[in-house]
Amino acid sequence: MANIDRIVDVTISLDTAGVSKEGFSTLLIVGATIHALARVSTYGDLKDLTDDGYLTSDPIYKAAKAHFQQTPHPHYVKVGRRQVDSAAITVKRVTTGGEYAVTVKAIKDGEVITTTYTTTGVEASTATTILTALKTQLDEDTVVNAAVANETLTISNKVSGTALAIEVNSMLEMEAGSATETIAETMAACMVADSDWYGIALAERDETEILEMADWVEANNKLFGALTSAAGAKQADVSTDLLTKLKEKQYFRTYGCYHGVNDEYMEAAMASRCFTVYPGGETWANKRLSGITYDKLSETEFNAIKGKNGNTYELFRNIAITQNGKVASGEWIDVIRFRDWLEEEIKVRVFNVLINRDKLPYTDGGIAVIEAALRSALEEGQRRGGIAPTEYTEDGEENLGFTVSVPLASNIDPNTKASRILQDVRFTARLAGAIHATEIKGRFTYENLISGGAV
Repeated sequence: MANIDRIVDVTISLDTAGVSKEGFSTLLIVGATIHALARVSTYGDLKDLTDDGYLTSDPIYKAAKAHFQQTPHPHYVKVGRRQVDSAAITVKRVTTGGEYAVTVKAIKDGEVITTTYTTTGVEASTATTILTALKTQLDEDTVVNAAVANETLTISNKVSGTALAIEVNSMLEMEAGSATETIAETMAACMVADSDWYGIALAERDETEILEMADWVEANNKLFGALTSAAGAKQADVSTDLLTKLKEKQYFRTYGCYHGVNDEYMEAAMASRCFTVYPGGETWANKRLSGITYDKLSETEFNAIKGKNGNTYELFRNIAITQNGKVASGEWIDVIRFRDWLEEEIKVRVFNVLINRDKLPYTDGGIAVIEAALRSALEEGQRRGGIAPTEYTEDGEENLGFTVSVPLASNIDPNTKASRILQDVRFTARLAGAIHATEIKGRFTYENLISGGAV
């Protein structure tokens, strides 16, 4: 039988490749932990964290709780692991017949190696004899070192900086050691492992590390929520507090919060609540938060915090809401998020145009394709609510939401064409903004109010 390809030869190319977009609705909680091996772990609910060994008293758990308590909230949260090289283990209770177990996890030759060491309590057992029995077994482990002193079993990494996870059963208690790396080192490792997140909350409240994170975020296109409970933050005459330091640095990607309850994660709750709205459609002020205690601030205290571009959570009549909604530099948080989203949207749409064609000619027609991709991103920004729609003045003049200009191919320098880089593609967009408060003035009169008269 003759091959039909001789008559009709059909070839269909797949010009459907798409580059992934960065997510702008995912929060990364960064903290020192020895509960996981992965640099970045994803959790769909609080049970996932307890299954990994987190206690309800752990700072990372509390931050995740603030995330999941909001209604609505994003479907999942991510945890960025700061390297920890040691853990201190103690006995909860000495029980005859009780089983005491320590599990060590490590990565060796690309595989996860899990080893569990156990001992059983006898009538003569003490906390020290139980921990010593575990140490004797751990001495054979190729990953960790073990030592017992003052009724505490200390387990440490034989090779500092390698991934290590330790779990204990309900008969033991464990306290992880401090992080053994800088914020910059942590974030570099997290970015390599998984960069598909946008917001950051620090589990620890160390001011030095908060400022280090704010500095890192500014150069890496993420958004960081910082919190302080220091009384100086709500005093106008104090200039050594965290909010003032953030403002003095004019950080555009860090929003500072004052909250009197230090172990409640107001900054994570704010991100969770606002991340449920597409960039451009939200404002970070006037938001209700679940599970966060409102602060009782005087107007003087609020104005001091506001003057430092800080954010608060306060009670108005019977409803508590966030106030201000700004980053440390004084810009609105939602504007920063929308700008980042729009940059990514334009980048991805234009990139997809370039990779799904054999060639985009350096002609008016080729330039028009780039312009169309740009316009489509700006139109999406209008639909999301970040860019204002076309409106009209009282004289009927058109007030555009955005304008786009591109060069004519004939006006482009031959050397520029030879470089194959299209320049002078520009746009101006009018932000939609948001109303946070309103002033309404009225008057009473005995005069007639004829339709069309003065207000």
